[in-house]
Amino acid sequence: MTEITFCLSREEFAQQFTALPEHEAWGALQTGNGRIAAESPLARVHRLDGSDDYEPAFTLTTATLPARTLCTVIPQAGASDPQTVHAVHDGSGRLIGRIIHERSPLGIRQAWRIEDTVKQRSAVAYKGNIRGWIAYWAFSPFWAILALLDLLNGDTHPSWWLWGKPRRAHWRTRAGDGPRKPALDFKSGRYRADTGLLAANLIYAQAALYGA
Repeated sequence: MTEITFCLSREEFAQQFTALPEHEAWGALQTGNGRIAAESPLARVHRLDGSDDYEPAFTLTTATLPARTLCTVIPQAGASDPQTVHAVHDGSGRLIGRIIHERSPLGIRQAWRIEDTVKQRSAVAYKGNIRGWIAYWAFSPFWAILALLDLLNGDTHPSWWLWGKPRRAHWRTRAGDGPRKPALDFKSGRYRADTGLLAANLIYAQAALYGA
């Protein structure tokens, strides 16, 4: 098992780099908790100008100079609604996988599927676990009261935890008829990944899309 732990940082220090032409400096994937700048981020994330929130396009590069392209993440045309498909190519332009954003089989939760075309594996995760969603809906009657308390305290922008939906996601992969194995886990803003199961650049691409 080759495990890496990282986070997606959108803080000001993570965006202090020169973006690629026709892109904006959007963030960085780095070790640690993202509260302080990493000396050498795992990847810098450049967002293509004009790409919308529903179908963002990214280029991920190394942090060391001269910058080298790790992968590009581009939405594919022709996906069936409400499915969104992003193609991921490596620095040489070779297709290494796809990332599909759709609904779960019951249509209740968002689903994210990573398809690794090189290793011939796929991994699927659903946004938020069952326990998190139960707590979210059970707590919802108190939102109005808490929002009013925030306003009375002078906070015109209620805390993210008040409105934020569960984001925990756990990608599991299956190769052949074997048991499912954990390939990528997102919890409390941190990612833990097994790059022996999925290509690292595909994992980085998924992190950028999940944080968009």
